[in-house]
Amino acid sequence: MSEESPKRSIFKVILDASALGINFVLCVVIGVVIGYLIDGLLHSFPLFSIIFLIAGFVAGVKEIFRVVRKADKESGQGSSEEDK
Repeated sequence: MSEESPKRSIFKVILDASALGINFVLCVVIGVVIGYLIDGLLHSFPLFSIIFLIAGFVAGVKEIFRVVRKADKESGQGSSEEDK
């Protein structure tokens, strides 16, 4: 049973990392698609595509920080007891 827990933790880390990458890419792609659709409606091609590209990138980075902060709390590194 002790051999299964390291294997599970390795697979969980790999799964979390791949999900994080997929989330980041999806944030950027969804931002670009929304910007492109708005540009199509308003006939202002690069403006909203660039704005929503940047917004998607910011949302992806924010998601990465959220997951890292959550992982730090779970591992006990983010506790205030270590600061004392």
